[in-house]
Amino acid sequence: MYLQSLLVIFCLLICSYSQETAKTNELPEDDPKNFQHQNATKLVKLRGRHWVKRRTYNVTTEWGEPTCEYAEIIKKVPGNKYTLKLGAKLGSRWTSGNQTLFLKKTGSHPAPNMLNFTRLRADGRQGHLLLYSDYGNCSIVRIMKKNSTDY
Repeated sequence: MYLQSLLVIFCLLICSYSQETAKTNELPEDDPKNFQHQNATKLVKLRGRHWVKRRTYNVTTEWGEPTCEYAEIIKKVPGNKYTLKLGAKLGSRWTSGNQTLFLKKTGSHPAPNMLNFTRLRADGRQGHLLLYSDYGNCSIVRIMKKNSTDY
């Protein structure tokens, strides 16, 4: 009886362990129930400036740390491309520049969910995932840094 009890406990522990290891930590950008809020084509149709509200890492440039940052879609160009204007306040002056923005699809997304542009010259062009947008007042984009897991 004692041996059977130990065997049952052992089996329960093994089953419990295998259930824990079978769980995946799915990222929000890979979860199909979020896809409706991750359509970059809808996002780029929004007019006006999109201001950076919060960042999870510090940015420093040769001119200092930006105190205000924005992105603005200027126009659509042939193909799945747009003219993107990025601007920032560095110290007491404003700076801005235009570049080409590409929209791309990742994984099993039905529509483009990645914004491909250069955030910092040192990092070069990168894909930045649209995690969420209500297509009105709030959008969350995961801005990647080159060779880093910080975003």
